[in-house]
Amino acid sequence: MGSVPPRQLESGPWADNLSWRAVGPPTILPGSMANLALDKVEIYVFRRRGSRVEFLALRRGARRKLPGIWQPVTGKIELLETPIEAALREVREETGVRPVRLWRLEQITLCLDERGRSLMALPLFAAELSAEDAIRLSKEHDAFEFLSAAKASSRFLWDSQRVGLDAVLRQVIPGGPRAQALELPVPTRGARAPRSVSSTKARR
Repeated sequence: MGSVPPRQLESGPWADNLSWRAVGPPTILPGSMANLALDKVEIYVFRRRGSRVEFLALRRGARRKLPGIWQPVTGKIELLETPIEAALREVREETGVRPVRLWRLEQITLCLDERGRSLMALPLFAAELSAEDAIRLSKEHDAFEFLSAAKASSRFLWDSQRVGLDAVLRQVIPGGPRAQALELPVPTRGARAPRSVSSTKARR
C-alpha cells in the first residue's frame, strides 16, 4: 500500500471475465497522466467456529516494508495469472492452507502509489478456511491471530481494509442469493495448479 489512503469503487467488468490475465500494468491515460495498475489482490480469510466468525490478521515482519502492521492476506498478481488464481495462490503461500471456499467481493480498492504517478486497483476476495486448519506463516509475516470482525477492524492499518472487512460481513457471511452469486469455484486438491511464469520456467 502507498502512503495515500485508498478508497473503494464498485467492481468492474473484470469480475465476470475469468479469462482476463495480467500482462503488466496497463496504461489507460495518455501522456504525463497516471497509469492504472491491476497488479495486487487482497483476501479476507476467515473461519467459522460454531456461531462465531473469526478473521485472520497477519503481522508484517520486522524487515519488511511497514513492519509490525496487521493486514489481511495481500500479494501481487503474477504474469499470466488471473486475479482469482492469484488470490488462491496467495492464501496458500501466506497461510500454508488451501481455502475451502472463495468469494469475490463487489468492491475493489483504488489508491495512488507512493510516487503519485500510478493508480493501483486491488480486487478483493473472501476465503474460508476449515476450523481445524493450522496456519503456517511465510517469511513475510511473523505472527497471526484469528479475531472477531471488530478486533480485526481495529488492527488493520487502512480504512479501505475496514471497508473490505465490512463487505465480507454484508455480502458473504449471511449467505443467501448474493453470496451464492459471488462464490467462485475452488480447485480440488488433485486439480492441476494454475499456470504461472515460475511454473512455466520450471518445466523448461
